[in-house]
Amino acid sequence: MQNINYRIKQLLLLFGDGMIFFCGTVIALLIRRGTLTDILELQDALHSFGILMFFWIVVHYINGVYDIGKHKTPKLLFTRLFQAACTNAVIGVMFFYLSPQYTFSPKTILFLTILVSYILLVFWRYAFSLFFATKTLSSHILFVGHTPEMEELATILSEQPERGYTLVAWITPEQYGLKQRFPKTTFYSSVTAIRPSITVHAIHDVIIASEMRNDTAVRRELYELLFWKVNIRSLTSLYEVLTGRIPPYTFSESWFLDHLQHTAHPVYERTHRFFDISIGVCMYISFIILYPFVALAIRLDSPGSAIFKQERVGLCGTPFFLYKFRSMYALAKDGSAEIDGAQFAIKDDKRITRVGTFLRKIRLDELPQAINLIKGDISLIGPRPERPDIVHALETTMPYYPVRHIIKPGITGWAQVNQHYTDTLEQSLQKLQYDLYYIKNRSLVLDLSIILKTVNVVMRGMGQ
Repeated sequence: MQNINYRIKQLLLLFGDGMIFFCGTVIALLIRRGTLTDILELQDALHSFGILMFFWIVVHYINGVYDIGKHKTPKLLFTRLFQAACTNAVIGVMFFYLSPQYTFSPKTILFLTILVSYILLVFWRYAFSLFFATKTLSSHILFVGHTPEMEELATILSEQPERGYTLVAWITPEQYGLKQRFPKTTFYSSVTAIRPSITVHAIHDVIIASEMRNDTAVRRELYELLFWKVNIRSLTSLYEVLTGRIPPYTFSESWFLDHLQHTAHPVYERTHRFFDISIGVCMYISFIILYPFVALAIRLDSPGSAIFKQERVGLCGTPFFLYKFRSMYALAKDGSAEIDGAQFAIKDDKRITRVGTFLRKIRLDELPQAINLIKGDISLIGPRPERPDIVHALETTMPYYPVRHIIKPGITGWAQVNQHYTDTLEQSLQKLQYDLYYIKNRSLVLDLSIILKTVNVVMRGMGQ
């Protein structure tokens, strides 16, 4: 989740795109007809393209066009815009092919609208990058204290100024190496500099390290700030906003009780289950249709069963069997690719077959999980289910790891769209941080965001 300034910038981009699509339609009609005197034709065109514009903007979101960080790399941004233009042209052709006849020539107007709109969009994005992406709507931040998490956030803010925050001042006696790493930040060593630095640097947000809140001098300064127009925020809240993860230093029984105990919402749960069943049925139909072709390809590529089932840990630690198309060589008697016990999959894993590589890239190997989805073993969105052996191993180093099992595991999830393979303890800890963030903040809006990001992964063949 982003801060309000970042959201305003995204809404500005979206509004600009909508206006450009509208203007593109009008200009296309003007080029095609040479006049706009036919009001009926204009109304018909704007109504039809108004419907299309909604889907076109969704395609923009899926394609990452509203990720403001991409404006720092013009080549990447324009590549994404070109891909979106091609996709939207196909959507437009399908829309008019399946729709009744209109009073205007849809093919010509569609071509002209796409052409004119995306030429204008290039100029609009260039202007946005120049004037809005990083130079406006930025909150000035003051750090008080020093922790590894603060260093991590300072790095993010220095590398991603478009996020809407600027670290302008930092109060910490431990400044060794920090001044060299963050030259644009002014450093102070005493907490008595809190109020002067706020005035000098026009601070909007004061971020306090957890251990500093019990310092008498800091508490005295914070009390005085109650009468100032400045926000006092915990490090945890900013960390969640910028990373989409829960910081591990907060892990404790009391934190879990305060933030995870009341995550169940009846309406949300029923809506969630309705979508699980609906999508599960669609996936199952696709599974039945594609099974003969996929199974044949798997068996021709390597010996073994086409469908592979494996025990995983589900809701409340209950084990179940997860079904997938086999994407690895069957090396063990049970059809798995593990000879010496459970092990993490890694990047460029040699155990993955040629067909398996293709299936994983477009997530087609997940299709048999429609059975688990309909049965209720898993949900569409949730923490990825792990094998019992791996769960047991992680529990020995991360005692709070089982907390991720308080909701159903999912086919896709917040960790999956933000992180790739987890083949180290550090990456597994980050995965747990993502999972706990989702459990704490899950909502229909967050679920929709995860689904659209997953669609982007599938369309780009980024599955692993």
